[in-house]
Amino acid sequence: MSLKRKQTGSLYIVVIFVLVVMGFLAMSLSRIEWSNNDAHTKDIIGLQAALLAHSANELALIELYPFRSSPSAAFDVSGACSALSGAVKTIPSAVDCQGVQISCEPRGGELADGKRLYVIRSEAICGTGINTMQRSQEVWVRE
Repeated sequence: MSLKRKQTGSLYIVVIFVLVVMGFLAMSLSRIEWSNNDAHTKDIIGLQAALLAHSANELALIELYPFRSSPSAAFDVSGACSALSGAVKTIPSAVDCQGVQISCEPRGGELADGKRLYVIRSEAICGTGINTMQRSQEVWVRE
């Protein structure tokens, strides 16, 4: 038996081994790419929810401190805060978002000058299914 005759099947083993290794490598790279796309989608939807919560806080601040006809006119922060509590605002957005929940409540007791602190909290939920992201933001205001 010659040396050439003994080595005839070894090429098939090498080819099969290379194909199997390349298949596992391709499958791993595909899985990593899917994971990156999923993370990017969640980042974008999370950012949309955070910006929506921020916009809701800005809207609440406008309702707490409306434009005054004269600089000496006083704000009714307590009354506006109680009107804001539990409000659900619909702000248009590019991503499928639910209404933004806004709450306002007094916190921290009374300050030395007799004023109170209030906390405005906005919570936005955006996305659907596995890509649902929730973001909230708080703003502290002084009477």
